[in-house]
Amino acid sequence: MRGNGRPGYSAYAARAAYLFLVTVLLTGACTGSPLAPSPTGSDAAGGTLRLLYDQTITTWDPQRMYSGPEGAIAVRLFSRTLTSYPAGGVGGVGALTGDLATDTGTPSDGGKTWAFTLRSGPTWEDGKPVTCQDVAYGIARSFAREQLPGGAPYPMTLLDIPSRVDSAGHEVPGYPGPYAVSAPSVTGTPTTEPTATGAPTTEPTAELTATGTAAASATAQPESGSGSPEFDAAVACRGATLTIHLKVPVPEFPEIVALPAFAAYRRDHDRGGAGTFDVFSCGPYRLDGPWEAGAGGRFVRNSAWNRSSDPLRQALPDVVDIRESIPTDTLVLRLVEDKAPDNTAIGISDLPSAAHAAALADPAVKARVSNPLSGTVELLQPNMKSPVMSNEAVRKALALATNRDAFAAAYGTTVMTPAYSALADSIPGHPTGAPTAAPTSAPTATPTATATATPSADPAAARAALVAAGVTLPVHIRVAYRRSTQADAAYAALKDGWEKAGFEVALEGLGEDYYRIVSAVDASAHYDVFRRSWFADYPAGAAVIPELFDGRMNLTDTGTGQDLGSFNDETINAAIEAAQVEVDPAKRAQAWANIDAKVTEVGGQIPLAERRRFFLRGSAVGGYSENPYLGGWVDLAAVSVTH
Repeated sequence: MRGNGRPGYSAYAARAAYLFLVTVLLTGACTGSPLAPSPTGSDAAGGTLRLLYDQTITTWDPQRMYSGPEGAIAVRLFSRTLTSYPAGGVGGVGALTGDLATDTGTPSDGGKTWAFTLRSGPTWEDGKPVTCQDVAYGIARSFAREQLPGGAPYPMTLLDIPSRVDSAGHEVPGYPGPYAVSAPSVTGTPTTEPTATGAPTTEPTAELTATGTAAASATAQPESGSGSPEFDAAVACRGATLTIHLKVPVPEFPEIVALPAFAAYRRDHDRGGAGTFDVFSCGPYRLDGPWEAGAGGRFVRNSAWNRSSDPLRQALPDVVDIRESIPTDTLVLRLVEDKAPDNTAIGISDLPSAAHAAALADPAVKARVSNPLSGTVELLQPNMKSPVMSNEAVRKALALATNRDAFAAAYGTTVMTPAYSALADSIPGHPTGAPTAAPTSAPTATPTATATATPSADPAAARAALVAAGVTLPVHIRVAYRRSTQADAAYAALKDGWEKAGFEVALEGLGEDYYRIVSAVDASAHYDVFRRSWFADYPAGAAVIPELFDGRMNLTDTGTGQDLGSFNDETINAAIEAAQVEVDPAKRAQAWANIDAKVTEVGGQIPLAERRRFFLRGSAVGGYSENPYLGGWVDLAAVSVTH
């Protein structure tokens, strides 16, 4: 989900141009042996952990995972990436460590090249070692968007591989993935899908552009299965060392390779698009029989897994049983009643707010509730092309009159917590003084839009500022937001504060096609303020600030990309460019914090709140935590059950 870039910005031009690929590309792993014994040395080992879900798992293919709990489950049960985080994200982003790799990688060439040495010991469930070529092949699969849609775009946007121009004039990866060269293997575990969707494609004939430099230095490599010398030059194996060449310096690359898109995958167990629910494990559990879409499946111990070669997964339960498509009311009732075997269950559903009050009313149930921040920030983007919002004094007055507390209260404090930054609480650079670390009082599940204005809003001062700036009152504004019952109440609460400040507000509630409407080229003529929700794919300001506020990579003749407000400030763009290549983590985090604060200061954004999740678990579950770096979902690395 990125916008376009324009030539002439040195190293940044390459970054902006290739990040544009995401807009085009997003319109759209690891069964057999007997049950292994429980690990020794832990009283918590053994038993069956149950995961209950009110929705359906979309895929177990790591290269197709993006949002939802699938990735958090997969990387703890059966799939492994180059790097990952300790259980629960303990230690913060700085505690990132090697997973399949021995460490978080060694940069060179100013951060454009990264080398990872693979551990000795990790194996697949058939006992064969996980090789450098397996990791390279997994990365190559991310390019096969026709057969494997939906995954994270970073291999395509960052790897130094030549691009091509498609029939629509868009710059897209020149490498189409491994299936354009050879058909995927058919030896993998059968799935419940009736037909295969991953038929081989033909090699594209579009002319390659000379934007990739690693290809020029291609030399003989052990075969990765990519079928492309350009790919094998950008992702090169030398024994146990994997070297990855990027188009531009990326200091946060160790955080990016923790995403499932960079997971290892065995070529001889790849069925392409037909393998949506195939699992061939290199982690502590294997799928016992086929996954039954709409019902679930059972993961049992992988006897080939070696604890000594896995520093992150305790793998305490003998079995992890996952059941999906459970009606929400039924799921909540089962967890509230806490009867065996549901007392050994975790609800991996983010429970709806209607269920919160009842769960919190009973102290015994409340003790099993968790209400973490989700990493998703709600904010407003004033439209810089709007005649009224082009006036900085008007934007600042709107921000001053914005009652975040009333906004969060309309949802309920178990759903929203006021925020003052686009950087979520878990992202380095998040302002430590901003009250998003925890609710200011005990969470309440009862929404109310009648909260009294607090220091987060001052309508009287906002009105005075408008008058001092010579602005004629009332100031007419049209605010676009995504409609829901709670959102209607929350924006009505904001409207109340804004109108006290001298604004006349027309709330424009839009439906499911909200983002299509507000990112269209003509949206700036219809709305003055846009609602935006943002979750960073990896914990860094680079995954937030440029995406939302760099006009060079967003604004095109066909739309605004993610920069709904058409914000494009030369000084801030220069600061973004500098932050993107800062190698010192502390300085980089501070740079993103400064840019975030500056965008707020000039009225380029009005942060509103960070969403919270609401989970419920059984009383026999131990070692429970969520991990903000696994999408804020439940972290299974250290979970145990009493049995």
